[in-house]
Amino acid sequence: MGQSDLLDAEHFNTYAFDLLVLPYGEAFPHEAYGQIKKFVFNGGGLLNIAGRPFWAPMKKIDGQWKNMESADPYKEFLSPLGIKYYESGRGNIGLSVTTSLAYSPILPTHGNVFPYRIPVRDFFLLKTAGENTNSVVLTKSWRNPYQKNSKGIPKKWCLIGSRGEDNPLNPESPFAGEIFKAIADRLSFPIIIHELETDLAAYKQKEKVAIFVKATNISNSAYRCSLDFEIFDNDRLVYKKTRPLKLGAGKTINFKAVWDPGEFRGSFYAVKAVLRENDLILDEEENGFVVINKKILQNGPALQVSGKDFIIGGKKGLILGANYYESKLGELMWLRPNIFKIREDFKSMRDSGINFVRVHYHHSKWFRDYFSKVIREAQEPYFQSADSAPLPSKRSLRILDAIIQLAQEQNLIFCMDIFSLVPQEMGNPVGWLGLSERARDDEKIRVQEKFVGLLSVRYKDVPGITWDLWNEPRLKESEMLLLKDWSKRIKEAFRKNGDNHLITIGDDSSLFLMDVLDYGCLHTYEPSQADFMPQIVKPVVYQELWNPAGCSLDEEIRQAEELNKDFKVFLSTGLAGFVPWQWTRQSRLWNNAGDSEKWDDDLGLCTHEDGTPKLAGNNLRSLLKRD
Repeated sequence: MGQSDLLDAEHFNTYAFDLLVLPYGEAFPHEAYGQIKKFVFNGGGLLNIAGRPFWAPMKKIDGQWKNMESADPYKEFLSPLGIKYYESGRGNIGLSVTTSLAYSPILPTHGNVFPYRIPVRDFFLLKTAGENTNSVVLTKSWRNPYQKNSKGIPKKWCLIGSRGEDNPLNPESPFAGEIFKAIADRLSFPIIIHELETDLAAYKQKEKVAIFVKATNISNSAYRCSLDFEIFDNDRLVYKKTRPLKLGAGKTINFKAVWDPGEFRGSFYAVKAVLRENDLILDEEENGFVVINKKILQNGPALQVSGKDFIIGGKKGLILGANYYESKLGELMWLRPNIFKIREDFKSMRDSGINFVRVHYHHSKWFRDYFSKVIREAQEPYFQSADSAPLPSKRSLRILDAIIQLAQEQNLIFCMDIFSLVPQEMGNPVGWLGLSERARDDEKIRVQEKFVGLLSVRYKDVPGITWDLWNEPRLKESEMLLLKDWSKRIKEAFRKNGDNHLITIGDDSSLFLMDVLDYGCLHTYEPSQADFMPQIVKPVVYQELWNPAGCSLDEEIRQAEELNKDFKVFLSTGLAGFVPWQWTRQSRLWNNAGDSEKWDDDLGLCTHEDGTPKLAGNNLRSLLKRD
């Protein structure tokens, strides 16, 4: 198909074609981009053979193709399609796909608030016996992320980042045929599975486990296959249920299975849904759940204070940590979490020498209130699991149970900021920066105290916890007394319920409240010698240390070098903790390459969104293991 065919909407459209193949990798006809974009927006499939798709716009001039050299091809071409990239150390390209909606109805006005990021797409790396398949990114979609209320279900994509000899489809590779067949099988089979979850994220003994998954046929014909539900205790299969599946054109079916274990023997179980045609695996989803275990919860690392130092597990030590949102779900981890992925992240943290994880809590009802009070439109069905009452439901509390236990399992101190993203009964759901009613409205504070009562009773005997009352209040200087009085009141609510965990406020304002708080926190891009330290008699941590980097290899190298410098400065200050923002670059962002997306693109420190380590992450591991 030539450029003239691509420009002809009567010829090139989703009625005539299912899949567009870009055989020249990064090069594409510039003048045809608009029609290609329309094809993708209408649900067309995409196969890019090598490198960054749509990176080198070409134009035919005097019979010769010439590169138009866009000033920012990521912003101009990739981002509108939800494609993200990074350059790896081998000179190849890592690719991923955003799973958010392009038609986001509102920009965040108060902080890093993105409740409209619904995971309509998922991407995963191809698993075969061949080599170099970590560059083969397969993407599926269960709804159209570009057209609101679209009834059309998009076709699948395959993006191959490797170029030259490293390309897995290189004819010289003995695995090329096998890999091409695996790609063709995945792209051509029209049924996908999505939204695998259990009814609870954490269970108690004698409770039954309900498993749910959806299957969708993206084609115009009926298909047959089979669906397996599998549950594993470590690597031991403890439950399997096979369902025959016949799915009509364009139809979605909800599947449910129930496992009654009688007695749980383990504390964590992986859950899989596997789609098969005969013996061929054509799609799979993975999640997990926790079984509440008091021994794990009570053996976490206790955090105490002695002068300017922390006592961790009975010994003087430094807080060495990371801020955390799950890479694909972000704040949705508080609504419909992937417990398996969170556990893998926490295991990687501990293996890196990290002993502290700070997560940002999003009250479940906040998701509802953001739609009704801020966006002012009907709530997406995906959010129907959000709570309707300000205090958390059993389902929401079990999500928190699971995340806390996963942290304790890995000997990570668990820090959570509590009253940043709140329902309207506790504050202003638009955000948190400079919004003081949560600290001055007595009726709202009383609801906050009820929530504190729930936390206190539930977790007072779990040693490895510290509470952060509010992330970056950013109130006026004249409101510091208000913040102090509120902090004291909330702290007293914890103490009267028997909860003696350390308490702080998440930014520099904490330094003005040290007579109330147990330790102070700094948020900064550039750590430096702390001249205030002689006047501070309690521990102070770099709680958010921002170290941005672009997507190029040079930027990753610079970020890693900057991390080394920051860590040396930290050691010279005498501060008690080093907690960069944040663990991972996130995949599920708006498709606009604006400031919102740039925040999480640039400030992911340790891993890329596909789970591969960043250079700075490797450096941090070396620094923490050494120190």
